Amino acid sequence: MGDPKRLNRKYDVPRMKWNKLKIRTDKQITEEYGLRRKKEIWKAETEVRNFRKRARLLLAGRVDDYSTRKDELLNKLVKMGIFTKEHKVEDVLKLNLTDYLDRRLQTLVFKKGLALSPNQARQLITHGHIAVNGKVRKIPGSIIYAEESVSYSNSQIKDMIEKMLEKKGKPATSTKEEKKEEVAVEENKE
Repeated sequence: MGDPKRLNRKYDVPRMKWNKLKIRTDKQITEEYGLRRKKEIWKAETEVRNFRKRARLLLAGRVDDYSTRKDELLNKLVKMGIFTKEHKVEDVLKLNLTDYLDRRLQTLVFKKGLALSPNQARQLITHGHIAVNGKVRKIPGSIIYAEESVSYSNSQIKDMIEKMLEKKGKPATSTKEEKKEEVAVEENKE
């Protein structure tokens, strides 16, 4: 067999790369999600475009086995955590880029408070400090499914992040009992 000479791209390049509006929106998305290059945006856009294309084909009736294909598409989106079971095929057409980017490992690490910024989340992942279901994963762009859990792979990193949060004046993650005590103290002051 041998090595393949050239692998196919997993993304489509935009037709108008130098569109001013496109450049601005890409820059905002890059800063918000901590992406390194536009190729990551193009990959996500291609995935979302493919989901919408499959939904259009289903709604147009150009598919042989409608119910099976519909269930496959919706179950994939439910498994990814983008949709719930109440959504319909028509809702796939409303899917946008941010819905898909919110399921990336890098974004989830930042939004769960395991990192102070999206860029720090990317660094923690690439250095092997983040585990998914107990296994270290070093790819920031990997999609995390709804049933998977994200945590630190090392407790020392967790302690360091909490110290950094305290230095910045933000409270570290607290337990439910501590939150109840804080509420009770505030009510007594009033």
